[in-house]
Amino acid sequence: MKIWYIWEGDINGDVPGTYEIKRLQEAGRTRGHEVEILSPAQFKILIGGCDVQNVFIDGKGIERPDVIMSRMGAASTYLSISVVRHMLFNNVMVINSAEAIEQAIDKLFTMQVLAQKNIPIPKTMFAKCPIDAEVVTRQIGYPVIVKTLKGTQGGGVFLCETPDSLRDLSEILVHQGANDTPVLFQEFIATSRGRDVRAFCVGGKVLACMERKSTDGSFKSNITRGGVGEPVPITPEIEKIAIDTCKALGLEIAGIDLLFTDDGYKVCEANSAPDFKGLETFCKVDVPKAIYDYIEAKAAKEKSQKANVVQALFGRWIKGRNAA
Repeated sequence: MKIWYIWEGDINGDVPGTYEIKRLQEAGRTRGHEVEILSPAQFKILIGGCDVQNVFIDGKGIERPDVIMSRMGAASTYLSISVVRHMLFNNVMVINSAEAIEQAIDKLFTMQVLAQKNIPIPKTMFAKCPIDAEVVTRQIGYPVIVKTLKGTQGGGVFLCETPDSLRDLSEILVHQGANDTPVLFQEFIATSRGRDVRAFCVGGKVLACMERKSTDGSFKSNITRGGVGEPVPITPEIEKIAIDTCKALGLEIAGIDLLFTDDGYKVCEANSAPDFKGLETFCKVDVPKAIYDYIEAKAAKEKSQKANVVQALFGRWIKGRNAA
């Protein structure tokens, strides 16, 4: 199959996601697929008219792929999401859909969707700078987690222990030109300080889980920030909350981050293009294999369904002709 990955960065560099995109490229080519890595800036898309060739790469019309997957995650842009949507409209298999990506990268959107589905989440409030610390005191309490609406690998996430520290953060954000910046406030889950569970999901199943722990006393547990991981069993509770989250957001491949509570778990966030270097290191799983197994099985199923439709239509035509 012809498979395109949308990704931005130097594949020979060390930016986040480099390990993952190289693994996907190598594994795909080993399995006989034609794999290309393309930046959103390389695309031009033509809408309207009858031209079959409506995708242009570096200004050149090119045949559309069989599959396209965005590895942009929280760095997704209007252009990258538009390309994914355009491909879906042109009968290309997309993993994940544009709508699923949009819901995952917007942390408020994620919480709103999960709350509607009664999936456990931390108590969350949406507001903007400058921050009214008294409202946060009444509705959430302290310590409180403060998040920007978009971010990845722990970026844009702060812990305020007191109303004064929240006011200080607000002043810093305003001073930096972030006046009117929308932010989320979430209850701090003390039992999950410096640790969480990452459940890696592929095609409606949990492939592997690892507990991530900070090593420097930070409340953040991201592996990219120096945290360490260890495999944990995929319990029925973890599987249910992770898969329910994927279904609610429409994610086929995702990293679901769970917070420990006294009586179970709450969803911290969902990632539409999760890193998996740590998961492969600590859980000894082959993530690209699972992804390609899923892609190939889905492609075969869709091909079979199309063949059945064609056969049924042809059968009706023959039956009608004989009756005439």
